[in-house]
Amino acid sequence: MLKIIVGAILAMVLYLPGSSRAETVTFATTEFPPYIIKQGDHLTGFEVEFVRAICKRLGVEPEFTILPWSRALEYTKSGKVDGLLTPVYSEDRAEFIYFTEQPLGRERISIMSLPGAAIKAKSLGDLKEELVGTVLGYSYGKEFDDYRELRKVESYTNESLLKALNLGRYKVIVSDEYVINYVARQLGQADLEIVLNLKDNPKYLGFSKAIGPRGQALAKRFSQAIHDLQQDGTMDKIRKNFL
Repeated sequence: MLKIIVGAILAMVLYLPGSSRAETVTFATTEFPPYIIKQGDHLTGFEVEFVRAICKRLGVEPEFTILPWSRALEYTKSGKVDGLLTPVYSEDRAEFIYFTEQPLGRERISIMSLPGAAIKAKSLGDLKEELVGTVLGYSYGKEFDDYRELRKVESYTNESLLKALNLGRYKVIVSDEYVINYVARQLGQADLEIVLNLKDNPKYLGFSKAIGPRGQALAKRFSQAIHDLQQDGTMDKIRKNFL
């Protein structure tokens, strides 16, 4: 009798409102200030706060893993994590990622140089003679990614990319303007000069196809939540706190 009573009480507790554990959604990402900022054990940045707001709306718990970008892609491809912050769409990535229908934000991609370098270009073709610094695994939009006549050199992080630029290993780099100038300021440097504006790329949340139908369902749920938070002004408020 006692066992029956205890079992009944436990069952009641489990079904009390708020007693069940929220679903956890795991995300891989990389440090990408000011979008994604790691401060000791604390993770912030306006894209991280976007995701936290979305997860709160959906009643799920986000869990973030910081990795080099190439490894973050591999974790998503293999299903070691549920989702990825915040990939630009490409056909190659669409083979293993469900992209949200709504973009989470945009990035402004440009070719840049150190101040005073006096390098100008009207098109990518004007830079054929230059080495162009990039970060391994990053997509900079279809035009740049598919342009094969450029001599592209890869670094592992934005910090190493900028340091190589300072050392003169190349004269120009391609990057998100917000990101590389944030890194430059952290190193006590002035903002870089724009050589050529490429485009504003929409950035999405991506969910692994390796986790099956759940990945597709998460992409749909998060798409609707992104739309709702954009409409009610939540996204703008978060962005202004960082920019």
